[in-house]
Amino acid sequence: MNIIDGNNNEQINFSVSVPEWKNTDSLSSSKTSRATPIQDASFGADKSFNLIADQNGGVGNYSTLINSQVVTCTNSIWKTSSDYYWSGIANKTINFYAYYPTSIFNLIPHSSAGSTPAFSYTIPDNVTNQIDIMTATSTNVPGNTVVPTSLTFKHIFAAIQFSVGSGGIGSGTISSISIGNVANSGTYTFGSGWSNVTGSKTFTISQSKTITGTSGEDIYSGTYTLMMIPQAINNVTITITYSNGSTLTKAISGTWGAGIVYKYNLSYLPRNFAYTGAVQTYTAPVTGTYKLEVWGAEGSVKGGYSSGTKSLNAGQTIYIYVGGKNSDGSYLNGDGATDIRLNGLIYTPPLAYQGNVNACYYGPYWRNSIGTYQVDATGSGFDKCSFTAYNYSPSHSFTVTNVTKTAYHFTAYINVDIDVSSASYSGIELIVAWDGTKYNVTISNIAISKLSDRIIIGAGYNSSNSTSGVANGTSQEHINSGNGMAKITLLSVP
Repeated sequence: MNIIDGNNNEQINFSVSVPEWKNTDSLSSSKTSRATPIQDASFGADKSFNLIADQNGGVGNYSTLINSQVVTCTNSIWKTSSDYYWSGIANKTINFYAYYPTSIFNLIPHSSAGSTPAFSYTIPDNVTNQIDIMTATSTNVPGNTVVPTSLTFKHIFAAIQFSVGSGGIGSGTISSISIGNVANSGTYTFGSGWSNVTGSKTFTISQSKTITGTSGEDIYSGTYTLMMIPQAINNVTITITYSNGSTLTKAISGTWGAGIVYKYNLSYLPRNFAYTGAVQTYTAPVTGTYKLEVWGAEGSVKGGYSSGTKSLNAGQTIYIYVGGKNSDGSYLNGDGATDIRLNGLIYTPPLAYQGNVNACYYGPYWRNSIGTYQVDATGSGFDKCSFTAYNYSPSHSFTVTNVTKTAYHFTAYINVDIDVSSASYSGIELIVAWDGTKYNVTISNIAISKLSDRIIIGAGYNSSNSTSGVANGTSQEHINSGNGMAKITLLSVP
């Protein structure tokens, strides 16, 4: 016997490679058992894997030559702990099945020689227990091989990571991110992939992470990478939870493939509001600090701009009134101003008082506390009208001021100097009258609002800027052309 080779045949050994994770952007203190996803181009001599080898006797009858033995790198050679040699006969082929890490030994039963190994797997609930399993398959390798057998490993899971997207997100401390419901169980067959993928599970990464919210900033990766079974996903929900309990959610769909990193770039984009002629609303998704910006509409002069910050609670709704250029049908702000209000009181008159009205318009009736209220209406025939307001029972008159009107729009301020919010009062009635002459008028929309509810105003062509209800207020005059607009941006979450 040759002192180097067994029976003059080569010893079985391997060359090992690990392809890098592929990156795919999308909607864009760890446990020792947690294996950080392998990033190396090869294992490196510090790692090891397990190997199964079935040998064909030459006539199709297989026997298991190596059953889940550990393969390590010694003196730059990858080999099993026991020495094995090629038969030297070409048709005595060998099928090799390798897997990493070695700790999953009990997952890979191999009771039938010649059959392809397969195993059932359920993704652990805790991300710190999810491991980066890799497999390599090399089959029908001739028995007279004299070179190292190539084993190219493949990642069998899809890797899910999270970062801040190009649109940014509110700064603060994120306590967790969850994704679900996704399939969490299946059967993996060496060389073929996954089958029988089932289940519905929400996975949560619970790890405090303080972020500035700037584009490209990492949130969860590395040891906090989710290892998911490859699958098609449909309307799966990503939920970001801040340390104050507030949440942001987003539904995603697509396909997760094995060996691919899906980095979800999370953004909460500013909300923009254009002129529509109707009241618009914004409901704060999280408790935090928001930047409010408003631009007034252009009239005889360009509209003004105001900005400032405001703390809002999750679920709190604010109301956006965008002014129209030259009051082009806007019943919100007759002077073209754009403002944001804490409370939106919108009154729709009874049908009997809409449409064509002769001589005078009675209403609307509403009950409110002391304060100055603005009434806007659209329709036609307002150019010659006058206005009075009172509470019918008990009788009390209110002062009407700041009246602006065109044939199609009017704005009037009503000074409510007594509290008429209780049922003992008939309510505030605005009367539109025509100097004893009957005019045909059409009334289509009415909006009522309390001036003190306005937290920020961008000047129109006949109004002034205001930042009295916000912090860090700033304003500019005569900068906006065309209709007004508004913008709300989430800045931070405490």
